[in-house]
Amino acid sequence: MKKIILTALLSVMLAWHGLPLCAQDGMATFRTWALTPPMGWNSWDCYYSSVTEKEVMQNARYLVENDLVRHGWEYVVIDIRWYCNHPSLGGGNYNQQGNQDYVLDEYGRYLPSPTRFPSAMVNGVNKGFKALADSLHKMGLKLGIHIMRGVPKSVVGSNYKLKGAENTAWNQVYNGTTSPCTWLKDNLLVRNNEYGQLYYNSIMDLYAEWGVDFLKVDDLSRPFYTDEIHMIRKAIDQTGRPIVLSLSPGKTQYVYAEECLENANMWRMMDDLWDNWSDVDAVFNEADVWSQYTRPGNFADCDMLPLGQISMTIADPGYTSAQSGRWTRLTQHEQRSMMTLWGICHSPLFFGGEMTKNDAFTLSLLNNEEYHQMHKYGENARQVYKNEDNGHVAWTSTDPATGNKYLALFNRDNTRWVVGSKALYCSETVAYTTTGHAVDVDIDWPEGSKTLVLVIDDAGDNFNYDHGDWINPTLVLSNGEEVELTGQYKTRDYTKSYFNRVYENKNVDNGGKMKVLGQTYDRGFSADANAAIFFQIPEDMDVVRFKAMAAADDSGIGQTGATTTIRFMVFDCNPLTEEQDDYAARSGLISRTGTRSKWLEADVTGAQQLKIMVSNYGDGFAYDRADLVNPVLVDDEGNETSLTTLTASSYSSEWGSLHINQNVEGGTLRVDGQTYATGLGMNAQCTLVYDLPEGHSYTRFKALCGYDSSCDQDNPSASGTTMEFIVYVSKKEPFDFDLTLLGYGADEDVPVYDIWEKQAKGEVIGTLQADVPSHGVKLLRLGDNKPEGISVIPQETGNAPRHKDDGIYYNLQGIPTKTPSQGIYIKDGKKQVFPRHGRDN
Repeated sequence: MKKIILTALLSVMLAWHGLPLCAQDGMATFRTWALTPPMGWNSWDCYYSSVTEKEVMQNARYLVENDLVRHGWEYVVIDIRWYCNHPSLGGGNYNQQGNQDYVLDEYGRYLPSPTRFPSAMVNGVNKGFKALADSLHKMGLKLGIHIMRGVPKSVVGSNYKLKGAENTAWNQVYNGTTSPCTWLKDNLLVRNNEYGQLYYNSIMDLYAEWGVDFLKVDDLSRPFYTDEIHMIRKAIDQTGRPIVLSLSPGKTQYVYAEECLENANMWRMMDDLWDNWSDVDAVFNEADVWSQYTRPGNFADCDMLPLGQISMTIADPGYTSAQSGRWTRLTQHEQRSMMTLWGICHSPLFFGGEMTKNDAFTLSLLNNEEYHQMHKYGENARQVYKNEDNGHVAWTSTDPATGNKYLALFNRDNTRWVVGSKALYCSETVAYTTTGHAVDVDIDWPEGSKTLVLVIDDAGDNFNYDHGDWINPTLVLSNGEEVELTGQYKTRDYTKSYFNRVYENKNVDNGGKMKVLGQTYDRGFSADANAAIFFQIPEDMDVVRFKAMAAADDSGIGQTGATTTIRFMVFDCNPLTEEQDDYAARSGLISRTGTRSKWLEADVTGAQQLKIMVSNYGDGFAYDRADLVNPVLVDDEGNETSLTTLTASSYSSEWGSLHINQNVEGGTLRVDGQTYATGLGMNAQCTLVYDLPEGHSYTRFKALCGYDSSCDQDNPSASGTTMEFIVYVSKKEPFDFDLTLLGYGADEDVPVYDIWEKQAKGEVIGTLQADVPSHGVKLLRLGDNKPEGISVIPQETGNAPRHKDDGIYYNLQGIPTKTPSQGIYIKDGKKQVFPRHGRDN
């Protein structure tokens, strides 16, 4: 194998975003430890807090055996609560009932659980992660660990000693005996004094002894603990070991950008991200804002990649059984979109799934050589185009070695229950980890708009105790008068939740007052996600602003097993997807007490996409088992093609998965008591999308739509089993991109290459037109310039050292030297940075 060294790499790393070279002379040393975005595997998405040494090592071996290390996948990160023998009750719920069994040394420092990480024990003594780190280092990998900010609450009233000041009382280290963290109370706040610094020094010294290369510190950036971040920075630096620092979780506030740049290698721009499109879609706006701050050694983090097999747990006998987890819910289009956005904006890449279960497609996302060139070295990365009406977004960057440009064309088209692109306001995800459990909403109101709709959305992960409050909603008039928005202006409720509750001036759970972090409120509206509350503003009211507090009510967050995640939206139009007026066919209400089934037929001539929605008719999804019987596409010669033989582009549902030739329960399809062999089983609320082949001759779609007869036996209630089938057909709007936005001439021939498909697409002049699928992306290279001044340094193959350690350094032109001066050099196949005084970093 040969490694290509690019002559332009120095200018990229030291002049990203136009920074002059002289401005980089004083680059903080810690930045040189991660000149390109860190990459690796993290245990959280697949094993939560239950991972053991076995799973860590099998994923490490996968990185090596699949040749991913050469692309930069080098960190192996053990996430939360490795210091507990019994860390979890399963399903990601932390065990904080007093029997988690912390493991600490005599100085109050967490040690790995020996039952989960047996290599920690050497001759009966817990030596930490030293042996594990040594094993990873021999494989060419690096060890990362997760910690919570602060000092363990176990030190209170204990006999543990503060290392370096053994006679000091622990109350000189911690500030209060109540954890300020709202979601995991293992640790206390550390005082910003010499003893607090001593504690942080002691744990960083320990990690340096183990050989830790990467440290993810949680509960640190939201809220932003400036004092502790400074102490952690000092503590790492005084060890003399390069330990990459990652701040977690998001959303990191923009006002702290400079603090992040001065103290951390990476920081989270988002809250925890999971495998649903709404989470991925929310990253676009954040990545756009943070792109101005990214530079070598400093990277805004979009969070881990929930790909492959995730959401598993390891059994803890006597405490919890193992959970088998699930395959990512993201479609292949959505996975490529996520990888592309993370890559072009230079986010760190940490794979979240169990890698040994990866399929060929998943592996193809990880080993694309040109993708990694863009991710590491792409220059001037930025969003260059955005159209809210159709969801089209474009990002670009430049390959510094060739001058070729990267262009990512995204289609963010939203197929959920509300048309999110029409929102006047959409909050970040509000969760039990959100500061204050609330967001303040204060937006300008469009002149003359008289429809106001407040939405409480489940953030795409289904609604588990998602009790949302719109507190003190207020209309601000042009004369400054404030008018309370109350029920007198309400015209309609629309709910898509199991309980279908919308209340005024009380919480949605027990009818008490709305309450957020113990503070009660007398005025507002509450509902379970998903819900829309419609209001009509009087004609004589000149509204210029709307304001409110949008919050997660304590009644939801406080319940056992709650995983509250809510988004709040404001619309000045009807946002309900199934009530948009461009449908091709709709069934009307299907129910047990009315019409049980109906034949639908729609014109699909020239259509590029067929979208079938099944509404729960606004009363939740109780026994809404929907069957699409004998669904076919008919061409202009009368030939029929069954949808059961085609692959859906996407399917989303509030419950269950798409079943082919079965009902959603896996049983026989039966409608009106009659059995059918062919059809699709679904559960409302759901959306089923098919991208039709280019140049097709289909003219009609037809199917029998009805509820499955199993509901007649299984539904004991007089209510429930209500649905409506709605068919939409669309000519997918092509993504037209004006190449002059990237500096090309209007008449210039531009070669186009598809990076994911690894295929040349010919030349384009003026406007590039691409067919980008819903939630999908086209990642293109524009230009076919060849790198100039490339030198080739021979390297050995396999796991042997890539160079003989002969003391020779190579500069970025491939010229050997034994006395490197200022700049970036290659030695033993690895980059090393020499500041002005020639010190090796």
